[in-house]
Amino acid sequence: MKLRFVSHASFSVESGGVKLICDPWLFGKAFNRGWALLSPAASVNWEEIDYLWISHQHPDHLHFPTLKSIPSDQRHRITVLYQKHASERIPKVLRGLGFSKVQELKLNKWVSLRGGIEVLCGSVGSMDSWIAIRAERMTILNLNDCVMEPRHLGYVSKLVGRVNLLLTQFSFANWIGNHSDELGEVEAKLQDLRFRVTFLKPDVTIPFASFIYFCNEENKWMNEFAVTPRQVINEALPGINFMYPGDEWDSGIQRFRSDEAVERYMDDIARPKAIDATPDIVSVQTIARTIDRTLRLLRSRFGRFLINRIKPFSIYLHDLDMVMQVNPAGSCKVQQADKNTRQSARYVMCSQLACFAFAYSWGWAAMDVSGMYFDRRFKETNALAFYLNLLSTECLDFAGLRPTMRTLTFLWAKRRELLCRLLALLRPSGTAAVQGRSQERAIA
Repeated sequence: MKLRFVSHASFSVESGGVKLICDPWLFGKAFNRGWALLSPAASVNWEEIDYLWISHQHPDHLHFPTLKSIPSDQRHRITVLYQKHASERIPKVLRGLGFSKVQELKLNKWVSLRGGIEVLCGSVGSMDSWIAIRAERMTILNLNDCVMEPRHLGYVSKLVGRVNLLLTQFSFANWIGNHSDELGEVEAKLQDLRFRVTFLKPDVTIPFASFIYFCNEENKWMNEFAVTPRQVINEALPGINFMYPGDEWDSGIQRFRSDEAVERYMDDIARPKAIDATPDIVSVQTIARTIDRTLRLLRSRFGRFLINRIKPFSIYLHDLDMVMQVNPAGSCKVQQADKNTRQSARYVMCSQLACFAFAYSWGWAAMDVSGMYFDRRFKETNALAFYLNLLSTECLDFAGLRPTMRTLTFLWAKRRELLCRLLALLRPSGTAAVQGRSQERAIA
């Protein structure tokens, strides 16, 4: 078996002349141009790729520019693997991009591919998924961005069996505070890494899915807090090995160039980076119309009784010096800012981000990941994010027989995870799983 690291959360596995690649992001930016690749991606020869696995719909994993750059004849040939989710939207989108072979993987079941490769896919939260890849008596477990309760990780461990190579996130990937790590995300992420390594006891752990930098004037401050490969090495955990884009590992040789990879990453971190200016201004009239349209959609989809219970909040648009009063039970009101309204507004952001957050069902979650805002009352839950997440992921869709059956099948496959989360609420374990603030985690 051969493993080749491509970039960020992407790597390929080859066995028996068959090659599978995960989550390719080769160029460009993500999350409203708030993220950029820390290091240049390795090239990919798409003629050699047989399978392409997409973990979830976040743009650093489902990267449309990269997918569109694949030659059309290769898109027609390559089989795309995706979890059997409640929603059929992503498989439909992939087919719309020209991938005529889209295979939905039944959750928690080993599936045989060509070349003697077997895969096992599981779901976490409303959209995330993990994959185990087994070939030549070796097992790779890619936990990706998944946030798991310890009990759920134990269940996954029993399903997968002995793990030879573990790939897991090592740095935060969302808003962490108002110019400081107010959520304790750095230590929480390191704690989660420690727990996974000590619990699963893999032969090798490859930290990944964190090789980005925050590339906008609105979020660049978070780069100061990002967990670095050297910090991870200093944890002195057993079997930690970093791979730089283009590095390869062969099960017959089992050698890494981890020290060299760490030094190259640290050089990439230290070099000057391009930081985009605050996005162009969007008019308050456009923002108000966008917010009102989304609020009407939420009331139509989930009912006025639920949406009207969400507390109103205000957004200060610092580039316009205006305040948007958002009332989920009614409409958006615009007012000129003064000292009081500036300070009392819950959120502070630029006008483009405010429009982006409401223009798409996934806009709020992308805003949360990009971190291009302040939240003065971050300890308070904003239920609007919960409903926008439901709308975006379509994980609970009962509008018709077919979506209802898919939703029930999805929930049944996730019953162990849901039970683990319930038990964590009722009887917190001694080692708590990292609980981030992203909207994916809020759906629990």
